Parts: sequence; C-alpha cells; structure tokens
Amino acid sequence: MRSKDTLIIFLVPVLCFSLSLNLSAQQGRGKGRLRGQVQDEVGNPIEGAKIVAQHLQYKTTFTSESDKKGNWAVAGLGTGYFRVTASKEGYGTVYHEMNVSQFSKKNPPLSITLRKIQVVEMNMPAIEDEGSVVLFEEGNELFDQEKYAEAAAKFEEFIGQNPSVYQVNINIGNCYKEMGEYDKAIEIYAKILEKGKEEKESIEGDEGAARALASMGEIYFKQGNLEKASEYFRQAIDNFPEDEALAFNVGEIYFKQGETDKAIEYFLLAV
Repeated sequence: MRSKDTLIIFLVPVLCFSLSLNLSAQQGRGKGRLRGQVQDEVGNPIEGAKIVAQHLQYKTTFTSESDKKGNWAVAGLGTGYFRVTASKEGYGTVYHEMNVSQFSKKNPPLSITLRKIQVVEMNMPAIEDEGSVVLFEEGNELFDQEKYAEAAAKFEEFIGQNPSVYQVNINIGNCYKEMGEYDKAIEIYAKILEKGKEEKESIEGDEGAARALASMGEIYFKQGNLEKASEYFRQAIDNFPEDEALAFNVGEIYFKQGETDKAIEYFLLAV
C-alpha cells in the first residue's frame, strides 16, 4: 500500500511539470473560446464586423467576423490577456482588453457597440475623442514593434489629454519595464495603486491594480529579489483571485528561470 502511495506522490509533480511544459509551449494558444455580439448604438446587429483577438504577451492573433445577427466567436485561445478589436468601414474601431481562461468552461460574452471612434480598456472610461484614440493606437503599435521609448511618449501624451484615465499608466510602466528602467516603472505602477485606493478606498478586486502588482513582482524577480517578487505576485493573485492568467503568467516566469517547483505551484493555481 505504501509503495502505491509513494508512486502517486511521485507522479503528481511529474504530471504537473508536464502540464506546465504543455501550457508554456502553446504560446497563446489553447482550448479557450470567446464569443460576443456586435451592434450599433440603437441595438441593431452589425454584420461583417471584423474581430481580431490578440494575445498581449505572445502576439498570437485570432480572427472572426460577425454574422447577420451580429454574433461572432473565436476558438483556440490560450490563457492570458487579449486585446479584442472590432472594426467595420463606416464605424469607429473599438478596443477592449480582457482576461481569457482556457480552463474556464465559459468565458463571459463580450458585447461590442460600434459608433463614433472610442477606446475601451480594462475598467477605464470610454474615450470618444478621435485624437486621443489615435494616440492610444499609435502607442500600442509602437510597443508591439518594441519601440518602447516612443510608445511611452504616446501614452504620456494620451494621459496628458485624458488625466482621468489613469489606467493607461500600466502601459507606460510596461514601456519602462521593457527598457530596463525598473525604478521608474515601479514608481508608475505604485501611482496606479495609489489612484485606485483614492477612488475606491480599497484595490481589492481591481484588475488594473492586480496587473500593476504582478508587474512589480516581475521586476523584483528580474533583479533577483525572489522574496519580494513572491510577495507581490501573491498580493496580485489574492487581490484578483478570479484572474487565472495572473497565476499562469507567474508560473511561466518561474518556469523560464528554472524554478520548476515554484512554477508548478502557480500553474496549479491557474487550473
């Protein structure tokens, strides 16, 4: 009986390790499915709207098109944050960032309204000024091209025109993080946490705050401060436990650095 128990105990980490390898190798692909509807301002369905879902980490892209009823769906998505873009000639392009889980049986449907140009990002107000939308879009494109200094300048200009949309600071912080200016990035992430507390008294359940905490953890990890990194990663997950992508991404960070046991711990939290 004891030998059987020993075998089971041995197999569990092996299976978990295999799972982590499989998940990491998917590079933004998996079994996740996302669906929704596109409509105009008065609620009429829009046919032929182009839907593009891009994994923010791996840049893996999935496309779809709305049918006569305005319905659309994309499949094969991995766990993580996606930028969903809806566009059609004669309508303004709409952006939406959301977390997708390949482990959840049902990701929430995304309803998109096409009207005059606007931007919708994670928990931030809609922006309907065309100039601001152009700045935001240019910033995202420059970031994707790894032109981080130029991207940061665009996002900072956007914030200057839209100071109430403080959530875009996460984009600025990410630019400085990628440039290796860690102190500056941490300072910006901290501002997001402070602003969130000012508005809501508590950042519990705030997805933007959770992402800021996770990014701070990633910086400390890169600096070799594993104790502080774990502290911030744990805060991020505790702050927004329903976001499986956080635990998954943390697991990948540890896995890529050869911290297999720690990686398995976080991969299991994502399942």
